[in-house]
Amino acid sequence: MKNNRGKLVILSAPSGAGKTTICKNLLSINEDWKYSISATTRPMRENEVDGDDYHFLSKEKFEHKERFGEFIECEWVHGNRYGTPVQPLEDALDNGNIFLLDVDVKGAMNLIEEFEEDCISIFIEPPGINVQEKIESLNERLLKRGGSNETLIKQRLKRFELELSYKEKFSFSFINEDLDETTDEINNKIKENL
Repeated sequence: MKNNRGKLVILSAPSGAGKTTICKNLLSINEDWKYSISATTRPMRENEVDGDDYHFLSKEKFEHKERFGEFIECEWVHGNRYGTPVQPLEDALDNGNIFLLDVDVKGAMNLIEEFEEDCISIFIEPPGINVQEKIESLNERLLKRGGSNETLIKQRLKRFELELSYKEKFSFSFINEDLDETTDEINNKIKENL
């Protein structure tokens, strides 16, 4: 790294494009990197752990934290609230850490605006040559992942084109054809830009 200040690495993607898995893979090969655990009001999915995957909060507790400025950004996504706690970000930057954030596109835009000098932003696309193929790929992935009903999957796919329109605002973008290859490419790009 060029100086002692840390770096925020913002990964964003449409739901089902693989950003959370890529984040986990990056953390497993870079044990000194830290991970931002977002808060959410959505129900916990099977295999998720409170405090590891998300801080699962009641709507009241989330609103309380929001009122007291504990989130750097908050968004409504598919009927649930998501927020990024501010203190861990400030601590990571002050302590010279590499800090990964797994956020939706709107949240990423807020973070990029706030931390422009201190961040690397990465957009991850699903495979496919055109928008229709990408939507079909996402639909398939969301169905395999489970935990979402058909209405929720349709909402996520409807939002896809809007999310894709923000791609150019990110430092880098990758198409996630192969999870291991994409993880390696992203890992290399991050390290080139520290």
